[in-house]
Amino acid sequence: MPTAMDYIHPDIAFQARSSSSQNILTGLRKVFISDPGLAFQLVLILPLIAGGIVLKLSAMQWTFVILVSLLFVIAGVFRRAALLQVSHESSYTDFHVSRIKAMGNAIVAITGGISLLTYLLIFVPRIVGML
Repeated sequence: MPTAMDYIHPDIAFQARSSSSQNILTGLRKVFISDPGLAFQLVLILPLIAGGIVLKLSAMQWTFVILVSLLFVIAGVFRRAALLQVSHESSYTDFHVSRIKAMGNAIVAITGGISLLTYLLIFVPRIVGML
């Protein structure tokens, strides 16, 4: 039977380990706290949802809106995670750090452009049809 201070005992050591889902949630929390741009990305989705409800999008249109919105947010999460990794890892050279930052920003810009194009293709015909 382990004592109260016996942290090496297998039963207590097993209880102290976190699950992979806890690690993922902790990492996501750190990413969202450290990057206000992600909160801005999520706030941009709210008018899309409201507009989709008002314009009565079809199931296929909702699927496209949700898919490209998720890709946009996921790209932002990965960009911030890479930047956090770069800031905590001292073995990267300045060249690699600048490349990682540029690639992260490029991926967010590309997914943002794809999202914007998709939103325009879905919402503009609906808006014009209502006029």
